[in-house]
Amino acid sequence: MSTQEGNRNNPYSFDDYLFVRNHFNYYRDDEFLQALVKKYTGNEFENIDRDLRALSDYVSYRFRDLSDKANELENRIKVTKVKHYDAHNHRIDRIERCMETETLEREIFSLGLFDPLRNSAWSRFIKIFLLNENGEAGAMCPVACTHGLVWLMQKYEEQLSPEAQEILAYIRDGKDGEYSRGAQFVSEIQGGSDIPVNLVEANFEESEGPDGISNCWRLYGQKFFCSAAHTDYALVTAKPKGTPSSTRVAAFVVPSWLPNNKESEIRNSYTIDRLKPKLGTAELPTAEITYNGAVAYPVGPLEKGLADVVGIVLSLSRLHVAFGMAAGALRVAREATLYAQFRTAFEIPVASFPMMINQINELNDYAKRTVAGAFKVYSEFIHFGEELISGIRDLEKIDDLEERKRRFRLRELIMLQKIVVADEAPAMIRRAISFFGGHGIMEDFLSFPRLHRDSMIMELWEGPRLVLLTQIHRDFQRVKDWYSLDAFIHDLLKGADKDIINALAPEFHRIMSYESLLRNDEQTLAICRDWEKLSEKIFVAYQEQALAELDYNDKALKFSKLLRQFKKRELSKI
Repeated sequence: MSTQEGNRNNPYSFDDYLFVRNHFNYYRDDEFLQALVKKYTGNEFENIDRDLRALSDYVSYRFRDLSDKANELENRIKVTKVKHYDAHNHRIDRIERCMETETLEREIFSLGLFDPLRNSAWSRFIKIFLLNENGEAGAMCPVACTHGLVWLMQKYEEQLSPEAQEILAYIRDGKDGEYSRGAQFVSEIQGGSDIPVNLVEANFEESEGPDGISNCWRLYGQKFFCSAAHTDYALVTAKPKGTPSSTRVAAFVVPSWLPNNKESEIRNSYTIDRLKPKLGTAELPTAEITYNGAVAYPVGPLEKGLADVVGIVLSLSRLHVAFGMAAGALRVAREATLYAQFRTAFEIPVASFPMMINQINELNDYAKRTVAGAFKVYSEFIHFGEELISGIRDLEKIDDLEERKRRFRLRELIMLQKIVVADEAPAMIRRAISFFGGHGIMEDFLSFPRLHRDSMIMELWEGPRLVLLTQIHRDFQRVKDWYSLDAFIHDLLKGADKDIINALAPEFHRIMSYESLLRNDEQTLAICRDWEKLSEKIFVAYQEQALAELDYNDKALKFSKLLRQFKKRELSKI
């Protein structure tokens, strides 16, 4: 029972919490993240550590504030607008975004993340990871899409047309210190993940078009989910007519503007029909687009477009989804834990209640295992020189059986990670929001409502969980002659407790041995339910093993200690 009398001038303040939250440096003050970086970067650690400390000074404060400002309601409304015509009745389809989003994206791309002269594999990954602590923020989807576009174009760099080579150089290497951005437009109204049913046409036309270009591929048709629609270039899937592979999907890079047309806003023979009012990633313009003869340049053999897009481009996007959610988890767990330690109820800190202690522990354990798992999965990608194999057929061309198996594990890990992390993230953010009580749903009080909305998008981006679970099952049907089910689980969870492996392996064998998940009978329905549950158990075991391998001496955050430390830091500056 409180002994305080009423006071019309209530002295309560959130200032101490805000001071700690707003002065926390994402990298400099996070010993767990530093430990992971040190473990995985080896001889590069000193240089990467130096770069991250400098970058974190921007990401933790300036970039954070730009991200939060762009999410204010009046700015989110701006993002949902497209101006179809100028004052003189010219079709321009200009996407208008708020200044904060454009500034943030420009400064992020100025880092030259994909420029091999400025970033190694590890420095690129960790910088992108750090940037994701501020959420998607209208900039991280273009980063992911650009990554996929650059990597696919690099694979066929020597075979690209001169125009496509120039595009790759502008995106990857920059031009006069500026780096362009890419997008990827695959989905159509009849299906998202079902890429083979794409209907957009690609025609090779010898005659000169209205734009003055001849002997080129041109695209016709509609794309229905086109995120990062504001970028200069897009990877677009289409079916090439009049070729032996006319029923198969090919990949093309499509400029938004042909040379000298950007300033006059003359689009490359396509229209932006409308922008979609999405649940999350509101700062990111997602559009419906109609191509009406857009000039396009093939990327890779026409008949390999589907395998390349799924095996390389979408796999990279799935990696970005997973480590993006992992990065966000660090921030969410940290800010929620500190608030629980700051806030009191019934005259004791909320963090002292046993039920809250359990939730704090669960939230922080989730964040740490998710981040450790993301680093371990990405280390496998880097082990193979950041090269992804397009599909199972290409995998089977690898003579070294151990390498083939390891590459197959990476393929399945990318899907498993995306499934589990994207499924857990919304639930964990929702739990963290509850730490704040009514304040948790106030958009001007904290960033969690935005991060929660974005996490709902990530669940669906690049394949819903049921599609990916089905794909994994199909993959094992195709490799059973050279990779046994028992060996896969033992290899995947190498180093884990044998009791855990022995509990998971028989169930995995039972489910993967089942002939098909596409039959509509009670037995198949039961198998599907079991597979959903087991997939989570397997990948959580992988994450926990990754965390155990870090051998990190966990140091819990202490609000009071950080408050003293940060105030002392500020005083020293003065």
